[in-house]
Amino acid sequence: MTKIWMSTDSALPEVKRMAKYKALAVAFSYPDESFFKFFPESSSRRNEMPSLYDRLFRASEIWLYTTEYLAKNEFERSRCLADIMGFYRAFRLEPEKDRPDSLAAEFEFMHYLIFKRLHAIQGKVKDAKAKASICFDAEKKFFDEHLYPGAKLIAAKISSQTKNNFYADIAKDMVDFLKSEKMYLGKN
Repeated sequence: MTKIWMSTDSALPEVKRMAKYKALAVAFSYPDESFFKFFPESSSRRNEMPSLYDRLFRASEIWLYTTEYLAKNEFERSRCLADIMGFYRAFRLEPEKDRPDSLAAEFEFMHYLIFKRLHAIQGKVKDAKAKASICFDAEKKFFDEHLYPGAKLIAAKISSQTKNNFYADIAKDMVDFLKSEKMYLGKN
C-alpha cells in the first residue's frame, strides 16, 4: 500500500505542492485578468504578455499539448487523449477551455488531486484513507505517464526558442519543480 496518510501538521508540503501546480496552470494559460491577479509582478507588462504568448505558443512550433510531443502518430495521440480523459472522468472532471492534454489542464488536474487527497486526509469524507490512497495513486500515475514526460519536452522547446522572459523563467522553474516531484512521488 502506498504511504499517503499524514497528520494535518505534515500537510504543509502538500499545500505548497498544490499551490505550485496551480501557479504553473495559470502561467501556461493565456495571460488574461486571472493571470495578472496571480502574477501581479507582470502587470507592468500587461500589453506585452498576450503578444509574447501568441508569438511563442500560437505562431511558432511550441505546442502546449503534451501528446504533441509524446505521440508518434494519430492513433497513439487518440489513445493518449482518451487515457487522459479517463483520468479526468474518473474524478468527474471535464476540461472546459482547452484540450485535455493542455499543460494548463494537466497542472490543474494535479492541483485538484492533491486538494482531494488533503480533503480526505482531514477526515471530511467517508472511507477517507482509501480515497486519499486513490488520489495519490492517480497523482503518481498521471504524473509519470502524461505530465512529466510531456512537460519536460515542452520546457526544452521553450528554452531553445526564447531567453530572458517570463516563459523562459517559468519553463526553468517548471523543470526544477517537476524533478523534485519525480523524486517525491517516487519515494512514496
